[in-house]
Parts: sequence; C-alpha cells; structure tokens
Amino acid sequence: MRNLKIFEDELLKGLVESSIIDKQQRGPLLRERVVKKRPLLQIVADSKEISEPELLKLLAKLYDATVLESEAEISVNESPIADAIFEEFGVVLGKMSDNKAEFYLFEPIFDAAWSKIETKLEKDCLKFVVTSGTYKRISEDIKQNIEYKKHHSISSEELHRLPEDKVAVLFADELLQKSLETKASDIHIEPLKIGFRVRIRINGMLQEFGNYEEEFFPSVSSRLKLLSGLNIAEKRDTQDGALVFKAIENEKEVDVPFRVSVMPTIYGEKIVLRRLSSGEEVISLDDLKMGDEISEQWKRAIKHPYGIVLISGPTGSGKSTTLFAALNEINHSDINITTVEDPVEFKIPGVNQVQINSHKVSFADALRSILRQDPDVIMIGEIRDHETAEVALRASLTGHLVFSTIHTNDAASVVTRLIDMGVEPFLVASSLIGALAQRLVRVLCPKCKQKYRLGTAECDMLNLDSDTTVYRAKGCRKCHNSGYSSRRGVYEFLIIDSTIKKMINSGTTDIDIRNYAIKAYGMITILESAKKLMLSGETSYEEVVRVASE
Repeated sequence: MRNLKIFEDELLKGLVESSIIDKQQRGPLLRERVVKKRPLLQIVADSKEISEPELLKLLAKLYDATVLESEAEISVNESPIADAIFEEFGVVLGKMSDNKAEFYLFEPIFDAAWSKIETKLEKDCLKFVVTSGTYKRISEDIKQNIEYKKHHSISSEELHRLPEDKVAVLFADELLQKSLETKASDIHIEPLKIGFRVRIRINGMLQEFGNYEEEFFPSVSSRLKLLSGLNIAEKRDTQDGALVFKAIENEKEVDVPFRVSVMPTIYGEKIVLRRLSSGEEVISLDDLKMGDEISEQWKRAIKHPYGIVLISGPTGSGKSTTLFAALNEINHSDINITTVEDPVEFKIPGVNQVQINSHKVSFADALRSILRQDPDVIMIGEIRDHETAEVALRASLTGHLVFSTIHTNDAASVVTRLIDMGVEPFLVASSLIGALAQRLVRVLCPKCKQKYRLGTAECDMLNLDSDTTVYRAKGCRKCHNSGYSSRRGVYEFLIIDSTIKKMINSGTTDIDIRNYAIKAYGMITILESAKKLMLSGETSYEEVVRVASE
C-alpha cells in the first residue's frame, strides 16, 4: 500500500467482503471519521460491534503479515536502531537473525517506509499483527524507555555540541553522575572496530548506555586515566587505579570511590569502572534477609571459637557483603579481628584491615604476618591457591576463627575444591565449620510487576503445582523500565557435622555430601531459596531459572 487513503479504502472493502460489517454500517463509520477526525482503523478497533479476531485476520491479509498467536511470543528489541525505527516509522522491532527481522504492528506501515527499514537493516521483514491494546501497551513502554535513555545517557550529538577542549571533562563527569543516578555498579567503556560504546551494569545486568565516534575516545580515555592516577602514555599494558568522584546524591555533595581497570584489546584500551562502598555503611546480617533457618545456622557458625567458615559464589554474588556483615556481628572490644584484602571494600571501625597488592604480596604471605599479631578472628579476601588454603586451614586449627571466600558452584563443592587445591582431606574435615553458597537475584519492581499463571512446562521444571500464579517484570519509570528495583541474596548453608567429616575423610563426592545434607537436616538449596522468593512475589520465574543454571 502506498498511502493512507488507499489503505482505508481497502480496509472498508475488506470489512464488507469479509462480512465483518454490512453496507449499512459503512456510512456511520465514514461520518465518524470526518466529524471526529480520527483514523478509520482506530474507529473500527474501538467499535464493540466488530470482532477483534476477524479484524486482525483482515489486517494480516492487507499487510501481508501473520497474526501473532500469543502475547507471550513478543520479544521487544531495545537496541538504539530499534528505538530509531520506532520513532521514525512507529513499528516495533523484535527478534533479529542474520537475514531476517521481526516486527509487531497494528497500524499500517506503507511501502516506502518498509523499503527504508529493509535498507537500513539489510534484512527481510517478517510482520506480525497484534491487537490494538497490545500495540498501545508496547508503544507506551518503548516511549518511556526512549525518554529514560535520553535523560540517563549522553548522545553522540550532545558530544559534538560541546566545546572541543571540554568534551573529555564533561563527558567523564556526566557519565559518572548518570551511572550513579541509575544505581549502576559498573561502567564499561569499550573500543570497537568503528567508534566505541559505553555499557553500564544495573542490578547485575549490562545495559547499553551509548555509542560514540572514535574521535572522542583518546581524550575520554586520557581523562579517566588521569583522574585514576594512571600513566596516560602507557597503552600496551594493563593498569589498575582508583578515583574519587564528587557527585550529587539526594541534593548533597558526596565522595564516591571507583576502582578503575584498563586493559588493552585489539581495538584499543577497554576501561572498566567499579563503584565501591564509601566505607560509611554498616551492614548487619538482618539486612541480608537470609531467612530464619539459614540466618540462625549462620550466626551459630560465625560464633565458633575456632575453625574456618567459607563463602562461595561467582564474582559479583555479594560474598564480600556477607563477610563484612558477619564481621560486624561479632565485632566487640574483647576480640581482635584482622583482615587481609585486595582491595579494602568496606571500612569497619575497630577492625584491623590490611590492604595488599596480591600481584606483589600473596594472601599466604600476609596471613603469616598476621598470625604474629595475636588475632582472634582472621578474614582473608579469597582462597585462590594451595598455599593460602593450607595456611588458612592450619591457622583455624590453632585457636583462630578464619573467614574467607572461594569460587565454587554450591556449598558442597567447597569441600572438593579445597581437596583439588591439594589440601589433605583430614585437614578439611577437622577445620571446616560450614560453607555458605550464595547468588543474587533481582527483586521485582513493586509498582509495575504483573501477576500471571505459569505454564505446565514451567511448573514441571521447578516441581510446582500446575497453574501456579507468580509475578513477572514489566517496567516503568520508577524502575528505569527494567522491571526490577534491586537485588537480594539467596543462600544455602552446609553444616559440617560428624557424618560429613567421615564422608570427607573417605573421599565421598560433593553430590553425595549434598544429598546427605538435604535428607539429614533439610538443607535449603539456592534453588529452593529462589523459589520461595518467586512464590512470595519478590522475584520472577526467569530469575529463578537463571540462578539455577549458574
């Protein structure tokens, strides 16, 4: 179709030929179009006398498209090019493959527009007709998302309008300030084959911030390296530094520390900034919301006079936060607590915190020095090798309570990981008090979350009753259109009892240890913890599946 007049003529003709309306109904429709100056399609869509399924079939025929079977099949593309296509043509871009792109529409898109879209994407267009209500809902979400991006990001056009000598300074300041407004934990500045892009991590997920021309990258890179105390002339080696940004939060000026890492790639230096704690927050175990059962078990474990307690999980799963909450719980004037960290992330009054450069001084070397400082409690940032593991476990047998982190998939795997590092099983069995595994799940935005019923396959996957009702993410201004407002931990805690000690000494697998713990004292797994949050409406099915697959 070439224009609106041809479309409306074809629509009227099709409505009559398909017996959706009769000839007597044509006149009132045309009069309403003239009097109210509304598009004919909207008048037809709002009419209670016209069957919506029949209308969608007719539109699919006119558009050379397919009626979308279920709203659940919709997958909206949030890339910059999708936003640009929506703003120019009013059509919603969905999934894209190497040579095809899916589009969702209700209102007509004419031949000239489709030709431009296909040229822009260099792909064939697959069109799906959706209901008027569905299209309005998706459109509103996209408009809010575009508005949010414009407010919380920096466009390439804005950079071009800045004075040349101030681009780097203003860009760096705006980037840091906007990352704080969105509560981003990390900023990724990545050189590409053409230009560079910026992505920010919000609630654990990377989101596109902006794409920029290559000409701006050298000055922006130099500015950030200068603020971080790094060598701006060095471009072939990795560098680590830190900066403190004076930001505006809650109408007050605050100092926000960032850790900065620079690494050379094939297209240039990639820069990653990680927001650190200001050191003023006091984190308690109650803030972690572990759940009554795991919380009580954990509190008993961290109050042992000696032994080692380990926390496992992937990078960014909140292990350090849990460690410092534990130290805050036992921090009293009659206990000497010393930590060795790389770097110090939280500052705790009354705790002797030692920062090391692990590339120059190992955790094991620092731990040997700490043992001469008469400590009661020792916290080691991470157990990465045999030497650190050996020294830590032996220290726990000589009257010290030791805390540390380790990378494993679950709590039971901590045992096999230590043995794989070369630690003798008898040493693990006699020193390990317990192992806590954790992950972070995103918490649904309370303002916009939507209730829905899980399908049979979804219920079977999580061993739930059929037709279980839960909530899913939608997105609104309050949650920056992500559907999620924050993150919280899910946990499993393995208690090393006398039976597990015997199993460790006999070389039992981590799977058998895990199964025993579940049967013997009902160990709550990470999956079960996540399912509880989903059933209480705090997180989504997608988050539970993501956590279960990690």
